[in-house]
Order: sequence, then structure tokens, then C-alpha cells
Amino acid sequence: MIRDDSLDVEDIDTSVATLKFDNLLPENDAMREEYLGLVSRRGPLFIFHDQEPVDAHYNYPLFKYIMENTRAPYVLVTTERDSYDRDMVCQALPFAEVNYFFHIFAAADWFRGHEYLPGLVAPADRQLKKTYITLNRITGSKHLYRSLLVNELFKNNLLESGYVSYSKVCPDNGESFETNIQQGVPEYPLSDLLKQEAINNIAQLPELRIDFDQTIPNQSMILSPIPQLMESFLFLVTETCYFQNKTHLTEKIFKPIVLRMPFILVGCANNLEYLRSYGFKTFGDFWDESYDTIFDPIDRLKAIVKVLKEIDEMSIEQQQAMLHDMQPILDHNYNLFNSPDFVKKEWEHLKEQLRLMCRNYEFKPPYTPNVRLGQAIPC
Repeated sequence: MIRDDSLDVEDIDTSVATLKFDNLLPENDAMREEYLGLVSRRGPLFIFHDQEPVDAHYNYPLFKYIMENTRAPYVLVTTERDSYDRDMVCQALPFAEVNYFFHIFAAADWFRGHEYLPGLVAPADRQLKKTYITLNRITGSKHLYRSLLVNELFKNNLLESGYVSYSKVCPDNGESFETNIQQGVPEYPLSDLLKQEAINNIAQLPELRIDFDQTIPNQSMILSPIPQLMESFLFLVTETCYFQNKTHLTEKIFKPIVLRMPFILVGCANNLEYLRSYGFKTFGDFWDESYDTIFDPIDRLKAIVKVLKEIDEMSIEQQQAMLHDMQPILDHNYNLFNSPDFVKKEWEHLKEQLRLMCRNYEFKPPYTPNVRLGQAIPC
């Protein structure tokens, strides 16, 4: 099971929060009115940490610096609807929180004009050569699950069935796969047996590349490599977060949607459900998507590869027929993503969340004071 004690509030130095907020609302009536008037005129300080996942331990020094050098009150804005890390930060520090799906805007920006890309092929006209394609550039730190995925693909004889890119040396931290696997992650205690198995198996592999011979460049904002994507039945999406207990998706999940490709999501538990909450459809009518509900990361990874293996046992003709049957879902997702209302709806959601949060700092009676957050909760 995932260790939910990877971060305890007691592990974080809350002295700054104590110093700043023990006397947040002065007992003296005159001083109290002056303070409330100041906050009401100024409003809260919104801290936007919405492009990358929140890591409570890693981000704490930044949040502490902000508290030491700016005035309260504070509102943390993230791209995580449910998040253990964010909750720990807001429990340890006097931060209120707002969340929205930032990467809707990033993907809409990066992938606009995609229909003009040369080489795109309609699903019905594709000539499939591989069961899947998967892109794994960053493989260090909490992304080491991608090494474990490659290990599972190797064990199940699936590497030849897909276009696979994988960095043995992580270009982000410069460490080898051996070092990254041995270091593990704080969220989940990897067994020594699994670590050694993955190291031994990956050591046997050549450099896994698709369209680059050497270092894999950062192409987050690009739909590439088009020829190999069009020859693949499905996109095995390896998201930014996997081990963590949170809802967090990025532009990666929108790539197969823009390309009208079916996908399997290698991400945190319940993130397929999170994606469906925005109106997208997934592929539970065609294969088992119960992997999304498996909390244990290693069990979830094995369940994902089991599904992939079952799909790989189909003939190319069967995959082509399934792709034809999936056309309504592929079209629905494509049209939803490209609808102007999709981005507009999330923009309106963010504005409304910010508006409602600002109401808490108007200090207009009747209200209930929240001393810890310096808020006036409207009655």
C-alpha cells in the first residue's frame, strides 16, 4: 500500500505559521477593525503553483519564503482537485486553496493548429504496425515508475510490439536507471527483489529510441513522432504523477485525444475517473479499465500491462476493426477538446472559484471569522 505517512505535519517547521498567525485577528477592537479593513481593501495573496504537481516537502521552503516576505492572507492555487500533498501543505501552513485544471489551457495552446500537421491519418485509414507507443523521457525520482513499466514490458515480451522511448540516464537529474531505482521514492517502499529484477532486466536492453538516436529532447508541447503515432493502435500514456495520492493530469493525456487514438493511462489511481468528470469517454467497453481503481502502484502497473498484453494478442486486423468500432468515442473526445466551450468552461470555473474565495476577505457582516486563515466566512 502507499504510505500516507510519507509526510506528517509534524515533519514541517510550522514556526513561521505560528509567528505570523497566532495573533492574526487582534483582540483590541480598534486594531481589529484596522486589520480587517486592510485585508478587505487588499484581498488575499494568490500563490499559483499550477503547472507542476505539489510536493509538500520539496515546495515547503518556497512557501515558507513567501510567508516570510509577504503579507497574509494566502490562497494556494493548484491543478489538483484531490491531493494528499496539497492537503498537508494547507494543514501545516495557513493556506486556503483553490484548484482548476491548468493543463487544459496549456494543451489548447500547444496543440492548436494540429489539424494542419503533415502525416496525420484518419483512424479508418491507418495502417497499423504496432500495438502501442509510449514515451518515457524523464525516468528519475518519482518518474522511476517508467523504469518499472519497461521492466514489466520486457517480462511480458511486449517491447517488440510497441514503439518505446526510454532514457536509461535521466536527462533531468543525470542519474542512471540503477541509481534512480535504488533510491526509490518516499511514497512507496519498493522491495529489494523488485529493484534488483528491474535493474538486471533493463541492463540487458539496448537504448530504446523511436525518432532520436541520442538524448531524447523535451517535446511536451509537440505532437511527435507523427509517423510512428499513426502506425500505433493505442497510446500508452505515462503521466507526470504515478505513485502519489492525487488527481493530476497534464498535456500528455490530451495527445491521444487530439490524435484520435485510444489510450491506456499509466497514472495515479482514479485519474481515468477524473478525466471522465470533464466529459471525456474512455474505453471500458473494449478492455478492462479497473486498473484505474487499484490503489497499490505495483499492482496497478501489473494490471495495466496485463490489459496491454491481451490487446497485443489480437491480430492487426482485429485491432483495425476495434479502432473502427471506437470511432464514436474518438470523435466525441476530439470534438470536446476542440470545442471553444471546453476551455471557456474551465476559465469560468477558475474565475468563479477566485470570486468565491475573495468573498471570504470582504469582512462584511454577518460572517464567522476563521482566525487561522484570516478569513471571514460569509454566514
